[in-house]
Amino acid sequence: MTELVVGTAGHVDHGKTTLVRALTGVDCDSLAEERRRSMTIEVGFAPWLLPSGREVSVVDVPGHERFIRTMAIGARSVDLALLCVAADDGVMPQTREHAAVLRLLGVGRVLPVVTKADLAPERVQACSEQALDLLREIGLERGPWVACSAATGTGLAELARAVDAELRLLPEPLDRGIPRLLVDRSFSRVGIGTVVTGHLDGGSLAVGQQIEVFPTKGRGRVQGLQRRGQNVGAAEPGGRLAAALHGLGVQEVGRGCVVGLPGDAWATRSVDCAISVPTEGARGVRQGMHLEVLAGTATAQARIWLAGEAELGPGHSGFGQLHLEEPLWTLPGDLLVLRAPSPAAILGGALVLDSHPTRHRRWSTSPLESWGIRERSLTVLSVPGLQQLALFEARASSFGLSVSSVAGRSGLATVHAAAALEQAAAAGELTRVGSLYLSPQRWAEIVQHATATLQEHQRQHPLNPGMPRGQLARNLGFRAEGQGEAALRRLRDEGVLQLQGPVASLPGQSPIGVRSAAADRISAMLSRAGFTPPGVPELRQAGLTDEIRSHLLRGGDVVTLGPGILIAKAALQEMESRLEAILAAEADGLTVAQIRDRLGSSRRIVVPLLERWERERRAERTGDKHRLRSEECRAQ
Repeated sequence: MTELVVGTAGHVDHGKTTLVRALTGVDCDSLAEERRRSMTIEVGFAPWLLPSGREVSVVDVPGHERFIRTMAIGARSVDLALLCVAADDGVMPQTREHAAVLRLLGVGRVLPVVTKADLAPERVQACSEQALDLLREIGLERGPWVACSAATGTGLAELARAVDAELRLLPEPLDRGIPRLLVDRSFSRVGIGTVVTGHLDGGSLAVGQQIEVFPTKGRGRVQGLQRRGQNVGAAEPGGRLAAALHGLGVQEVGRGCVVGLPGDAWATRSVDCAISVPTEGARGVRQGMHLEVLAGTATAQARIWLAGEAELGPGHSGFGQLHLEEPLWTLPGDLLVLRAPSPAAILGGALVLDSHPTRHRRWSTSPLESWGIRERSLTVLSVPGLQQLALFEARASSFGLSVSSVAGRSGLATVHAAAALEQAAAAGELTRVGSLYLSPQRWAEIVQHATATLQEHQRQHPLNPGMPRGQLARNLGFRAEGQGEAALRRLRDEGVLQLQGPVASLPGQSPIGVRSAAADRISAMLSRAGFTPPGVPELRQAGLTDEIRSHLLRGGDVVTLGPGILIAKAALQEMESRLEAILAAEADGLTVAQIRDRLGSSRRIVVPLLERWERERRAERTGDKHRLRSEECRAQ
C-alpha cells in the first residue's frame, strides 16, 4: 500500500504528543529539554498500526509559536492532519497558524480532533464547531470531527477508524520521475555510516542507486533503505524514508539538504509564484519586503516582488517573484511557506509556477497571462498537468526547446517530457526542428522571416549565389550551429529554400547569381583583350568589385591565371592550344621572350602560364628554355 503520513497540528499544550503516545505507544518527546519543559521542540515520529492493518507514520510537531518553522518542516510530509483543539481551551492563535500552514502546504485532508474531552465535556461540541469553522474559512478539506481523551482512552478507537476512512480518500502521491528526499535529520550509525531521514517526494529511490546531494554536491550511493524500521529494496514516492548513504559524511547532508539523482538538481535564485494569503493564521505580504522561504526542509532569505500590487492581505492572492539570497532546488508545483523570521509569523504561501524565470521589471504585469496558464496546469499536481506545462514551455519558446530543457523547466522526468513532446508533434500541436520543439505558429513566422531575408539578400547582392548558411541561421535567431543547421535543413525539406554548398538561396535561384550590366561589361572587356588582359587596377577602374569577380569566376567565362590576373576562359584555351603547337615545333625549347613574341602576349601573362604547365607536368624548364614534356613523363 502507498506509504502515508498522519501528522498532528495545533496550539501548544493541546495534547498532541500525549495523543500520539496513546495511539502508538511511542513518546515523541525524546529530547531531555522536551521532557524538562513538557513541550515538543523537535519533530517526532512514530509508527501506527490502524484497524485496517495499514501501518502509517505519525508525525508530532511542536505547537509553540517560536517553533512554527519546525512545525512547517514536519507538516511538509503530512498526508492527513489531525488538528488538535483542547476542549478546555478551544481554538487558539497557534491553532489558526497551524491550520494556515496545512493549507499552504497542500495537505490533502484535515481531521478535527477535540482533545482532553474528559476535562470539559460540556465544551466538546462548541470546540468542534470552532475547528470546523476555521477549516471552512481557510478552505481545507475536512473530515468528520472526533472527540477523545488520551487520559481515559475514550474516542481513540473511533479516531483510528476515522483516520482509516480518511486515508482511503487520498490520491496516490505524484511520481514525476524526479526523486527528492527532503532531509530533516542526519546522523552517523556505527557499522552503517551516514543515515538521513525525510520525506520522499516526486520519484522512487532504490538500493544501489548513485545519488547527489543538493546544495553540497556531494556524491554517493544508496546503501540501504528503511520504511518504519523495515528494510526495503526500493521506495515509491510519498511518506517518510530512512536512507543509509555510502561515500558521504554527515556534514555533507544535513537538514535542509535534498538527496536526488545525479544531474537532476537545478539550483535557482529566483522563482515565479502564485501567492496566496489564508483568511486566518497569516499576516500577508508587502511589496519588496524581506522574508524567509520554507521549501521542503530548506530555508532561504528572500525579497518578494509583487506584480501590480502593493500588498496582499489575508484572504487575497496574486502573482510575484521571489529573489532568493541562497539557492534552492524547486520544481513547478512545489508549495512554499512565506514566513517572517522575527517576530515569528506566517505571512502566506506560494505555488511555484516557474523555477527558472527571467527577471521581471518592477510592477510589470506582462507575464500575467503566462502565470495564469501555469497556475491552471499546476493547481492539481499530476503528470498530465506537468505534461501540459511542458507543452506550454515549448510553445512559449522563441526558437524551440530540447527535451532536456523542457523537462527541467516543467519539473518532469525526461522520459515523461519526451513522450508529451513527441505526441504533440505527431498531432501537429508542435513542430520538431532537429532536437528542438516549438509551436507551429512560431515556425511559420521563422519560415516567413527566412523567405524575406533571402529575398532582401538577393536584392542587395544579386551577383551572389545566396546567403552564407551560418549567417542566415544567426539572422533567424539560432545561435547554436547544430540548431541552425537543423532549421535550414527543415526549411529546405519544406521547399522554402535551397542549400548549395556553403550558401542558402531561394528555390530556383541560379548557383552563380543574377548577371548584371557591370559584370557583362567586365566580361566583354576581358574577351576583347584576348591574350593581353588588363590588370586588376585597370579592371577596378572599369567597375570590377569582389562580388563581380566571384560571380564571373563562378560563371566560368572568366578564370584566374595567377595572383591578380583575370583572363577570358576562351582566350586562355586558345592561348594554351597555340602554346602547345609552338613548343611541339621546337624540340630544344624556347625562352620566355620567344614564347611571348610568338603568342603576341606579355611576360606578365606568359610566366604564370608556363609555371602552371610545369606544375601540371605538361612542360619542363632547362636553363632558360621551356619545352613540352613527353607523354611518358607526363604520365609519371
